[in-house]
Amino acid sequence: MDRLTAVSGFGAKGPACFLLEAEGRRLLLDLGYGPQPGLWPDVSRVGKVDALLLSHAHRDHAGGLRLLPDVGNPPLYVSDPLSHLLKDHAIGGLLPLIGATQVLGIPVTTGRNGHAPGGVWIHIDACGGVLYMGDFSRESPVYGFDAPPPARVVILDASYGDYEASLDDCARKLDARCRGSDVLLPVPAGGRAPEIALHFARQGIVPALDDAVRQAMAWLGAEHGASALPGVRDTLARLAREAPALSGRGIMLAAAADGASGAAAGLIETVEHATSPAIVFTGYLPPGTPAERLTASGRAHYIRWNVHPRFSDNVALARSAGARIVVPAFGGPKRAGNWDAAFAPARVALEPVVEL
Repeated sequence: MDRLTAVSGFGAKGPACFLLEAEGRRLLLDLGYGPQPGLWPDVSRVGKVDALLLSHAHRDHAGGLRLLPDVGNPPLYVSDPLSHLLKDHAIGGLLPLIGATQVLGIPVTTGRNGHAPGGVWIHIDACGGVLYMGDFSRESPVYGFDAPPPARVVILDASYGDYEASLDDCARKLDARCRGSDVLLPVPAGGRAPEIALHFARQGIVPALDDAVRQAMAWLGAEHGASALPGVRDTLARLAREAPALSGRGIMLAAAADGASGAAAGLIETVEHATSPAIVFTGYLPPGTPAERLTASGRAHYIRWNVHPRFSDNVALARSAGARIVVPAFGGPKRAGNWDAAFAPARVALEPVVEL
């Protein structure tokens, strides 16, 4: 029986892990950890899988690799940029950033997801087409997005639920908060950091960068620039070379995004009880992290920077794919009835196991 099982990442924000059983194969789609501390997918009932396909390298999608022995130590299938990050694991094959290949005899097509360096959506040619979007964005000023092919089943990134504000709206709010101020922005180096750096650079403001952000931007501007839009690579490379180091002044971009580690954690420890710099978080605020604590206390502000699809983006994608079954991942719909109507005639699957 062909089926899709949401091991984790369904109905609430959590680590990505989906099991597709089709064509006599058992394929695991992502194996994440977090985003809140200590949250692992429960793979105790998964059993042995034939392959693990990774959409991108963010922790909540690829941070659970220590669980590989629990699912039979399957080979990994990743894009070429990610293979360099995961060289200590058994790589079964490379997924092209844009193109087609085969995984254990099943045709697989991939394209850039607009969300992260080396990040891809994954289309598996089985059961009428199964499209796993992972995390994706149609608005990124840095990362390329490629339109996926038709698919009967689409696993969507529903992180934002019914949210509809545009990235331009977010940028205006961030500009108003940062204007004339010293501001620390904890960010994921291989995510929204290059986007926000580029945004300020286009206004003539060169932000200060920590080493992790600088390295990610240099990477996008050079050898693995195929993940980025052609018109921004030179600017990213220049910023990586010329942006100042962190000094406690100006606009500062530092990892990690939740403030729990990296240069951001060190700065937060120094300035938490001061009035400057301002601290602005722009992504998910995981429970039990400095991001949650500081925003709850009023020491930090929260201004979203879109890195996931808006509701209308998800609807448009499902329709262009001709989806008959839509599976909302990483948050789920806030109002199921609204989703049912918007995605019709596709069925919105709100159960963790979907028979295909």
